[in-house]
Amino acid sequence: MLRILLSLLLFVSFAGLASADETTLAKALQARVRAFHEGAPNEELKLRVIYFYPADRQPLPSYEERINRIVFDIKDFYDTEFARIGLTDAVLPLEMDGQRLKINMVQGDENHDGYGYDSGRTILREIGQKLRGNVDPDREFLLILCALCDKQEDGSFKIYSPYYGLGGANQVRGTCFAADCEMLDTLNLTKTNEPFRYNEHNRDQRRSLADFNTVFIGGMAHELGHGLSLPHNRELPSERGKGTALMGSGNYTYRAELVGKKGSFMTLASATRMMCHPLVTQSNKQRFDRAHVRVSDVQFSGDGKAVTISGKVESNVEPFAVIAYSDADGGNNYDAYQWTAEVDPSGKFEVTLDVHKPGKNVLRLSFCHANGATSDVSYVFQANQNGEPDVQALKDGMAIASLEKSFLSGEADEARKFAQQYLTNNPQTAIEPILSYSQTVDPTRPQVALASVSGDSAYLSDVEPTEAKTGYGRPSYNVYAMPRRGAEGSFFLQPGGQFHAKGFYAHAPSKYAFNLEGKWKSFEATAGMQDGVRETASAVFIVVGDGKELYRSGKLRGGETAQVSLDVTGVQSLELITESGEDNNHGCWSVWGSPQVRR
Repeated sequence: MLRILLSLLLFVSFAGLASADETTLAKALQARVRAFHEGAPNEELKLRVIYFYPADRQPLPSYEERINRIVFDIKDFYDTEFARIGLTDAVLPLEMDGQRLKINMVQGDENHDGYGYDSGRTILREIGQKLRGNVDPDREFLLILCALCDKQEDGSFKIYSPYYGLGGANQVRGTCFAADCEMLDTLNLTKTNEPFRYNEHNRDQRRSLADFNTVFIGGMAHELGHGLSLPHNRELPSERGKGTALMGSGNYTYRAELVGKKGSFMTLASATRMMCHPLVTQSNKQRFDRAHVRVSDVQFSGDGKAVTISGKVESNVEPFAVIAYSDADGGNNYDAYQWTAEVDPSGKFEVTLDVHKPGKNVLRLSFCHANGATSDVSYVFQANQNGEPDVQALKDGMAIASLEKSFLSGEADEARKFAQQYLTNNPQTAIEPILSYSQTVDPTRPQVALASVSGDSAYLSDVEPTEAKTGYGRPSYNVYAMPRRGAEGSFFLQPGGQFHAKGFYAHAPSKYAFNLEGKWKSFEATAGMQDGVRETASAVFIVVGDGKELYRSGKLRGGETAQVSLDVTGVQSLELITESGEDNNHGCWSVWGSPQVRR
């Protein structure tokens, strides 16, 4: 049967040859990785395939033959793309049973109606229990196919399987889920005239059988990429002749070349992250070491659409490459353009980005370490309607990132000196309020009793609450996060991207309560999500006075804020509450900015 697959693939042409420069760079990067691992034992690591089916169901018809064809086809795609880009002897290794793919079978504890799209972690937990001693999800790489697809009486199919890569994939472990269906088969990739109906996420859909297989087998290849720690990225305009990037929208064009269309391809950025992955290197050298980086001497320069960033990176694990992403606001990174450059042995790097979407963007540098780990630093910038970046904004973004890292690491004195020097060198900078704030902020300063305030106004983040709780982490006042060893992320409060020197970190569900004693007349604040929040997170902001709801915002997402202004005359107890706007509170980075009462 596998020979049928190989015969089919004879019709598949490359998605375009790699450019000479790309091939030269890929070979140079691979040589760096191989030099790092030279002499390390061969670990014989494999991608392991697990087939999961519920307690009241059997594996779907012909699953073994179909899964063999599908997984070998995906392997062929990865291997062929590695070779096209210029990598030598780079393959995706599979766990085999003789000449066939080894499929590890697991029957779940629940009936089919006990599982759904959000059941990934439940399924993984059951797999870990049933295959204990054989499969270790914390140290292996797993592709889990779920037989959560039922044929309906009208001939359509209902699909309710998890279909995603679990977060946290890295060089140590990685897990992804995909759906099986009895009509999923590489032999159906060319059946463009056969209609197919199915329901997924409670939406009825109609495609040709070929398109269904392209989308779902392509989706499996795409989610496998996430399981192997590949992020989303899209093709550059200069790469469109190759087709669509697999880790962009490439699941919709997978093997489309079989029906005369442009198919999918792997970007050099994705191949670079794969060439150092333990499955490809077959080495555990420093695999379990967490990489730490220090980026210094960063410089930005630009002309028109091109912006060049250079600097030096130091790490406990050799960084051999840097991938620069220009990622427009929104889009869940699917539209992130990507460029790859070598980090020389001394740690110096330089990379030029020349395509940007108008509006808010993030310039993200992902340093690739020879053990398979990656480390990211990010800078926010704006591009005008012509896609030309604001280089000064990039410099300012770098300054904010440096300040936040220093403050979170407990290096407040270093941060204050940096802020003072940067303001001296850039007196007209737009981040002057943050620089000035940085020279005086003290997150450990104790709050005072509201009753002791004699002025006509008071910021509630400066006074003692009667109750304070957050849905994740701990309450923080006038900063987003308190300094602690190894802390990363935000330090400054920036709801909706706007800086506030006063306010609360209020990850939903949260509550901050105050005893006003009926002595204050008005309350005002800016409610919003911290800058950089994920698109799927939202929060609702509520103000309660003496048990009565005085205000309720709509559902606020990233970039959105609400101005709150209320009469609180006679109110004894004031409560500032946030609730998640979703059915979970994942990444619900809610913030009360400048919460103030006036007499």
